[in-house]
Amino acid sequence: MTLRLSGCMFTLRGCAVTETNASFAEFRASLEATRTRARELRAAGAAIRQRLSATRQSHQAALDRARVIQAEARERCASLRKDTARQAASKPVNAVLQALAILGRDESDLEEMADDLIAAHQAAIAVGDEDTQQLLAGALMQIGRHLATQVSPKAAGVIMN
Repeated sequence: MTLRLSGCMFTLRGCAVTETNASFAEFRASLEATRTRARELRAAGAAIRQRLSATRQSHQAALDRARVIQAEARERCASLRKDTARQAASKPVNAVLQALAILGRDESDLEEMADDLIAAHQAAIAVGDEDTQQLLAGALMQIGRHLATQVSPKAAGVIMN
C-alpha cells in the first residue's frame, strides 16, 4: 500500500499499519491524560496561590496590629516613667507603693500579691532555683516592711512598755 502525505510518498506494509494505529491511539490517550493532569496541576497551583495570598494578608494584618500595640506600649511605658519620675521628685514614696503604681495596682492588692509571691517562693525552693528564691524573698521582705509600717504595734499584737 502506498500513502501520499503533503507531497511525500510512504509505502506501508500490512502489519506496520496496525502497529502505527495502535501506537497513535496510545499516544492520543497519553496526550489526553497529560492534558488532564496539567489542568489539575494548574487548578492546584491557583488554589495554593490564593491560600498564600490570604496567608500573606493575614500575616501583614497581624504585623500591623503588633506594630500598633508596640507603639502604644512604648507610649504607656514612657508615660509611666514620667509619672514615676514626677512622683519621686514631688515627695518620697514607699518603694512598694511605687512598684504597685507602676503595675497599675494599689495597696488593696498587696495581700493577694503576697500570697502569690509566697507560693512562687515555695515553688522556687522546691525546684532549687536559688536566684528566683532570693529575688522573691527580697520582694516579700519589702512588702513585709511596708505592711509593718502600716500596722500599729497594738494591731500587730506586739506589747510595748
